[in-house]
Amino acid sequence: MKYYIIFILILLVGLQSCKKDGPTFTALASLNVADAVIGGRNVKLNTNVRDSATLYGYKLFQVLAGETAVKLYPTNNPNFPYYNEIKTTVNGGIYSLFLTGTASAPESIFIKDEIPPFSQDSIVRVRIVNCSVNSSPLSLTLASSPTVNIFRDISYKSVSAFSNIELKTRVAVGGNIFQIRDSTGTLLASYTLPATGLVSVASSRFKNITLVIKGLSGTTSGTDAFGIYGMTNY
Repeated sequence: MKYYIIFILILLVGLQSCKKDGPTFTALASLNVADAVIGGRNVKLNTNVRDSATLYGYKLFQVLAGETAVKLYPTNNPNFPYYNEIKTTVNGGIYSLFLTGTASAPESIFIKDEIPPFSQDSIVRVRIVNCSVNSSPLSLTLASSPTVNIFRDISYKSVSAFSNIELKTRVAVGGNIFQIRDSTGTLLASYTLPATGLVSVASSRFKNITLVIKGLSGTTSGTDAFGIYGMTNY
């Protein structure tokens, strides 16, 4: 009996040592960071030492889903972050964080994105976010139809819904030129969706983009000049 018990114990140990662990998965969420801080710098996320969102640019990051720290700080001064909060995200969730305000008084817009389904039509879905700290409410038109507002009265720190814009293979004259106007209809800035690149006619058809209104209203030159830049949204 003693030998039988020993044999069973050896067998159990052997079976345990042969047990294979199954694959493990880390719950992640996507965070698209746009850096539009007046007088700001490129920003890094948490302890990420390589990738950064450039000033007046953007970067798509992955963060742990659930309650997780989100700290975004200028690359030259990690002790003065532009954003430092605990956020609750869901596995597979898609979020956008727009950094705005000034380097001495940063502000932010954090949203959970509801990305429209992939389109079968030759369109691009466009939204705008007003990150120009001193701007009045703004409207968006196309150069091909400058009197038709795609959006209107977008005030500082407001984010519009997505709107469908026709983007056929043969683009109508001015059909890829977006224009920002004030309440009187005066043209303030233009943005031409380029032919190629990450944010372009070629890559944005059937997809979604955000136009970020950046800089200081009334400033026409220098890094913080008023203007528009594009970012991808799947």
